[in-house]
Amino acid sequence: MLKNSIRVFIVLCSIIAAVLLPKKSYIKFLPVTLFSSTVLLLEIFYFTVHKLWKVKGGASAMVCDTLILIMGPYFFANFWVFHLSKGKYFLYSFINIIADLIYAFPIITLFRKLKFFKIKISSTKFFSLIITNAFLNYAFQKFFEKMTEQNVETTK
Repeated sequence: MLKNSIRVFIVLCSIIAAVLLPKKSYIKFLPVTLFSSTVLLLEIFYFTVHKLWKVKGGASAMVCDTLILIMGPYFFANFWVFHLSKGKYFLYSFINIIADLIYAFPIITLFRKLKFFKIKISSTKFFSLIITNAFLNYAFQKFFEKMTEQNVETTK
């Protein structure tokens, strides 16, 4: 019952985040958000295959939790971080470091205590992974913006 309440809370928070995000940010940051979500899905696949991540309730519970976490808070957090940082590297880094510290330590610890899932790497290693993902996302966004600018210039 508690796990389902947490799932509903996560979905509701994601819906609120989606409604409040300006429409122009969806257009500008959709490619990096899709890229980031794909990378995360691949990481979860790796963790599952190598038995580093386990969800009680079998494959259906794992798919449910994966989709809720990736298409919910992770998806919209990506949009919001890029929107709030306005492309400024240090602001982007600061927001990500704070958010990732909160996620890697108190939130993951809470999920472990509630037996929401098991992850067999330390919170420190998990933090290193997600902060690396954040910088990979920033690099992807800058590359995408540069390629988009070049395409616009060549079509003129």
